[in-house]
Amino acid sequence: MSGWTFSNIPDLTGKRTIVTGGNVGLGFKSALELARKGAEVIIACRRPESGGQAIARIYQELPAAKLSCLPLDLTDLTSVTRFADTFVSCHDRLDILLNNAGVVNLETLRHTGQGHEMHMATNHYGHFALTAHLFPLLLQTGNARVVTVTSGAYRVGEIRFDDMDWNERHYSRTKAYGDSKLANLLFTYALQTRFDLAGANALSLAAHPGLAATERQQSIGIGGRLSKWLAASVETGAAPQLRAATDPAAGKGDFYGPRFGIRGPASKIKVKRKALDNALAEELWAYTENLTGCRFETRG
Repeated sequence: MSGWTFSNIPDLTGKRTIVTGGNVGLGFKSALELARKGAEVIIACRRPESGGQAIARIYQELPAAKLSCLPLDLTDLTSVTRFADTFVSCHDRLDILLNNAGVVNLETLRHTGQGHEMHMATNHYGHFALTAHLFPLLLQTGNARVVTVTSGAYRVGEIRFDDMDWNERHYSRTKAYGDSKLANLLFTYALQTRFDLAGANALSLAAHPGLAATERQQSIGIGGRLSKWLAASVETGAAPQLRAATDPAAGKGDFYGPRFGIRGPASKIKVKRKALDNALAEELWAYTENLTGCRFETRG
């Protein structure tokens, strides 16, 4: 299917989805298109007022949409636990978890309140913890999917267990971001292993948007001003993650992105060998379990 578009998204009536960072950019577009196809969408974002504004915008276009917002700060593990507990107490299934939220190329080194480097804390640790808390619900939902949004920047990433918080190295925003995006891919494949061990028919997939014309990318992203000339539309940027979330033909560990690297139709793409290192993925998994205190319990 080389020309995949939003029109290929199947009917999602009865499906329940969470979109982290669903209030802006690619997350907002994803929430809108999932709702358009009948899915119930829970927007997870730090500021409830921002989530409410996003919901109001969607209602203007889709008055019958099923929408809600729950506060989630991925850099605060207490917030992650509170979000998951609230969601599980209200819902008995989760069909799609779209791990979309993230920070991009922060100009200066920043740490969370717990002392963790901000890219890794937001993009990897927070989504790891969130998925762990929701893992039992995903297991009991037939054909559930977890889509983790990464970036082509994973190619410059490395996992430095001796300095994950950049306390020793000279800070590089491109490297720090790339490290977190490599972690996203390693997590994707290790998560599929956990689904398989549990005997679940759930899928763990990854997607990257290329260079998309979001507000964040055009202000602090890799391209900066240049991205205003080169970037694809938000619609094009959101297509890979929406295809990963909904394409009936998607398989275990599939990775979707723009066909031509930074832009182009949403296509299944090959992953560089460094992201397929099972030993590294398992080492990162154990490290993140210990850091977050979150474990994935399987039946197998």
